[in-house]
Amino acid sequence: MGLFNFFNKKEEKQEIDLPIVKVTDNVNEVLLQISAQTNLALSMLDFKILNVKTFVKVGEDEEFIEITDADKDILKKEEFLRDEKNEIKQTYEIEINTYQESEIELVGEIKNNKNLTYSEYILSPESLIFYKEGLEKLLLDELNKKKLKNSFLIGLLDEVMKEDIEKIVSKIKLFSSLDKKEKITLCNGVDPIETIQGKVIYHYEKNKRDLIYPVKKDEVIIEIIKPKLGKNGRNCKGEIIKIKSLKKFSYPEFKFSSNEIIKEEDDEKIVFIAKKNGYLYKENEFLSIKDELEVKQINLKTGNVRDAKDANVKLEVKEKNALKEAIADNMIVETAYLKVRGNVGNKAKINTKEVLIEGQTHKNSIINSDKAYINIHKGKLISKEAEIDRLEGGFIKGRKVKVNQAIGGRVVAEEVEVNMLGSHVKITALKEIKIKRLIGEENILKIAPAEVLGSEEEINKIEKEIDEIKRNIRTRTKEYKKRVKLIKENTPSIKSLYDKYQQNKLKGIKTSATILKKLKEFKIYKKKTSSLKEEIETLKKELKGLKELLENLQNIIFIAKIVNYSEWKEFNKIEFDLIEPPIRLRYDTRGDEGICGFKLKDYGDEFKIVKIKVDNDSST
Repeated sequence: MGLFNFFNKKEEKQEIDLPIVKVTDNVNEVLLQISAQTNLALSMLDFKILNVKTFVKVGEDEEFIEITDADKDILKKEEFLRDEKNEIKQTYEIEINTYQESEIELVGEIKNNKNLTYSEYILSPESLIFYKEGLEKLLLDELNKKKLKNSFLIGLLDEVMKEDIEKIVSKIKLFSSLDKKEKITLCNGVDPIETIQGKVIYHYEKNKRDLIYPVKKDEVIIEIIKPKLGKNGRNCKGEIIKIKSLKKFSYPEFKFSSNEIIKEEDDEKIVFIAKKNGYLYKENEFLSIKDELEVKQINLKTGNVRDAKDANVKLEVKEKNALKEAIADNMIVETAYLKVRGNVGNKAKINTKEVLIEGQTHKNSIINSDKAYINIHKGKLISKEAEIDRLEGGFIKGRKVKVNQAIGGRVVAEEVEVNMLGSHVKITALKEIKIKRLIGEENILKIAPAEVLGSEEEINKIEKEIDEIKRNIRTRTKEYKKRVKLIKENTPSIKSLYDKYQQNKLKGIKTSATILKKLKEFKIYKKKTSSLKEEIETLKKELKGLKELLENLQNIIFIAKIVNYSEWKEFNKIEFDLIEPPIRLRYDTRGDEGICGFKLKDYGDEFKIVKIKVDNDSST
């Protein structure tokens, strides 16, 4: 039919007179040509839409056919718009002339979404629009011109546009102008529905290096996303937006015990959900969840064990060769219950509820646990309760610590018991240090509440808070007294003004604004003064609480004791650290103390370390 043979014709340069009528499918291109031919800037040109024709090419048709207004309903059907074989084009008959002031002036901006399937015009209240008959058409024409400059189809995919224009015209008719920005929908295309490619998500593989996977009850361990072909979209220019085709996908098959794993399926996915806590074990596509797991070693081959501390499952590492490491260097183990037959390596990290280590820990290993039982400890251990067979230079912090044999190292705990104490051990406790047998020298046995309960920095922080509160109480009390004095001095005059106000009220006379202002200001001043008093009381309570906290910490030190059930050796240090005043009292054993203990006594004017009997706290 050759309807579009003229689309790519080049205009020969010639002198032309405006106005001029052109038929085109690209308004911007024609305006550029006219600008070049007339030597007029684009801003000096304007156009009017005289006619619009819409053409479609359907399916396998080779040529475009014109669509009449009566047939335009086909272009509203989603099925037609999504079909990539269907094409839409428009031609526009426009009259081009020099720019002339319009009856309305639109100020605003066009906003489009990413796919260009939605466009809106944000109309500013600065626009010059006044109500008159035919305003809807004026707005429609101006907005259609803006759409053509953006290569959008007009009269298609824009049903909402006319509704928005009618609403704005109604507002202008009612209020004469716009008081805020208004939105006009220029185009509603068809968004593409993206293709979903089939894939398998192994949720239990939180860390790709790991081969031992802890899972929790009701946790999705495997998810199969079903492949689903999407649908094409069409943008405001009438162009098709093609979606990706489906890739080949094979569904994996998993076997499992229904007591341990449940399978759920819908139109979108298949999920496998854990029915209990444990370790996921996968062998020949058979999935099982074990409450207990035994492995030879935890190393780079097995990967780390993470996120299983709250799963209430047990892990046993069976390697017990003294020349090998059951938990290798730099490995991480997080589980509820851990039994290690052998050694823990350099920079290994363990986080458990309960741990048993039959070998030894490396000096750079770190263990966090609620309960710990360790044969030979050389690393760092933080545990509420700890039992150590032999401490060799390691560090322990906890509540209750028992050590069978200590030959170097440091312990910080509320209560510490050592069966046999060698040399060069530093023990800091809150309540008691109990030594069954002392055989060494150069040990430091210390009672220090600040060091055990937190840190000395925390105690310093409390003391600084106390000082700050004291300062605030002083400044606020000074301000409060000043205010109370001022209130007392001004009460008679304010009372006189108030009496006058009441008399005026009875007589129906209006009281002057000056009197009312003074009464109001005085009322506010009294209220603020009352609030200031409440602030001071609150600060005093806070101060009392902090002082009681420090006092309780201080009193603990007078209850605490250090007891040795064997003869004391010389060159061991006994220390008691007071919080307030910050004093450290020290006693160096001479070896002639016999079997006794030590505690701190307050003599009123001084504090002293005194010897006590081991079976009671009475002085020897």
